[in-house]
Parts: sequence; structure tokens; C-alpha cells
Amino acid sequence: MNPGATTPPDCVPFETAPAPHRVLTTPFRAVDARARRLVCRADLERSVALSQEFNTPISSPRRAAARRRPGFLGFIRSQRRVVLVAAVAAVGLLTSIPSPAPAAFALDVTRAAAQSQSLTTSPAVVAPPVRDDFAMTEFSVVQWSVPASTPISSTFGTRECSGCSTDHKGTDFNPGSGYSIEAIAAGVVTEAGWDSTGYGNKVVVEHVIDGQVVSSLYAHMLDSSITVNVGDTVARGQSLGLVGSTGESTGAHLHLGIIVNGTFIDPYAWLSAHVNA
Repeated sequence: MNPGATTPPDCVPFETAPAPHRVLTTPFRAVDARARRLVCRADLERSVALSQEFNTPISSPRRAAARRRPGFLGFIRSQRRVVLVAAVAAVGLLTSIPSPAPAAFALDVTRAAAQSQSLTTSPAVVAPPVRDDFAMTEFSVVQWSVPASTPISSTFGTRECSGCSTDHKGTDFNPGSGYSIEAIAAGVVTEAGWDSTGYGNKVVVEHVIDGQVVSSLYAHMLDSSITVNVGDTVARGQSLGLVGSTGESTGAHLHLGIIVNGTFIDPYAWLSAHVNA
């Protein structure tokens, strides 16, 4: 305002106007009344109208200036509804993207791993077995018919005996009456029953021992104690009968004989050489 000019009606000098009305605020620019040095009623009415239109109270010049420069946060505040709608739409879009099926994904991974781990080798060459001059031989398991520690009352061969054979063709073991008599090895029964030549109740079993045919004879068994019949196959250690004193005998004992190629040999010596069980 120039000095000496007359103040128009309904106007007051700028310096005397209320501070809130010295700056007229709009969302886009500011109208400064300093250019005229006057604040008139029309300015006041316009300021109030703008304040009501934009729901913005008339404030101090500093706060009004801040509103003129809303910035990013101000824009977010003024457009919060629009921003909220955009955020919801973005979340919906992300959640609507289909994810790969787990089974298909696992199948692809397995297939890729199998392809990456494949290995191609040449056919294996197996060397032919090397044979030596040794051949497999069979051997038979042989045991004592009664424990080896059983007392012996008469050995094989010539002997002096009152009422018995002086040419003893076996070995007499004395384990006690009723003791079980076992087969010395697997074989086939060739004789079983009463023998009238002095053996009483006897059993004969034919074996193949280390490729050789050997027969074992068991005599003087208790009556009705024989458990096998002619033609039976017996196993090593199978019970054949019980120790007795039938036939030409002076007491209960087992008469054990060994026959090789039709000839009686010393049973104790033969068993000592062949027992392996």
C-alpha cells in the first residue's frame, strides 16, 4: 500500500489484520496479501470459504505454508482411501498366482537328479575260476558207541577165559546194564535180533567210512531192547538197544566188533584212529 493512499472501505492495513488471514491457503498456491498491504472483507470471506471447502481450518502462516507443500506423507494421508484400495488389490493379485503342484515339482526334481547321476559302464568281465589239483573228498563222522572213558573188561585178540571164547573178536565195554548203545556212524542195518552163536541179541550196521565199507557189531543186548530192523537207515549216535548179558556172557557188557573186508579187526585201535566227533 502506497503512503498517503486512502484505505478502501471494509479493508484494514495488513499489519493490523488478524494473523491467520494474512496468508490465504489453497491446495495448490498461496495468495499473499502483502502485495496490497491490505486485508479486506472479501479476502476474509474468501479465506473462510476456502477453509470450509477443503475442511482446513485457518491456521498460522507457518502451518499454512506446510499445507502448501504436502509432500509424500501428506499425499498418503490425503489419499489414504485410494492407497488402501490399491494395497488390497495388489495382495489379491499376488495370492491369485497359482503355485506349482508339489507332486509335479518333486517328480521334476527326482527326474533331474536321476539324469544328473546316471552312469554308463562297460560290461563287467568275470575271470574264469582257477582250478587246482585238489579235489573235494568226503569223510564220515565217527564216534564212540559208549563214552571213550568206559571201563574195558576184555580187549581184542587171544585171551584166557573160563567158559568163553579164547579168540576174542571184539572189545568188551562195561558202562552198566541198561546203558544206551549208539551207532558209531551213519549206515544201514544188515542184522538185528537173536544170534545163536553166542552173541545173544545183536545188531550189525554197515557203513561207508572214508570210502571204505565197514560193519560194526553190537552184541549181548537186553531182551526186547533192540530198536531197529534190518534195512533201516540209522544216523550217527542213534540208539540201537541197551547193554545186557544175553548169549555167552558172564555179565552185562557191550561186545563191540569192527569188520573190514569180512575180517574182524581191533575195534579200539580202529575207533582211536577214526573217531572225529
